[in-house]
Amino acid sequence: MADRELFEGFALQAVDQKGRVAIPADLRAAAERNSDIRQIVVSSHPFDPCLSAHDLSWSKEKYDRIDNPELVPGDAGQQADARAKRRAFGLVEKAPFDDSGRFVIPPFFKKKARIEKWALFYGSGESFE
Repeated sequence: MADRELFEGFALQAVDQKGRVAIPADLRAAAERNSDIRQIVVSSHPFDPCLSAHDLSWSKEKYDRIDNPELVPGDAGQQADARAKRRAFGLVEKAPFDDSGRFVIPPFFKKKARIEKWALFYGSGESFE
């Protein structure tokens, strides 16, 4: 993760009737530096009632961490859990974003997170919520 740009900062963004919203500039800049593809991976947060998103390159790194427990402190010697892989990669949706960072929140996740007119974005290191 040494070469990755961290997602830092926060912003409140308007969501239009079609579910479009703009990724805040600082978060978008990190996503663009981390991946050549203008696409984010959206999922439900594993603990909090919100959404989580990250750039495409983080998916590969996250997989490597789940598949190789030696990379995660305290998990050395344990087998990768198939449930952890399903949680991390199964219930996700990729969403492309344009030059201004606008993307359509996937309808399933928009409803699940109860997003209506506003979305609060905040960085959380390797992802943003």
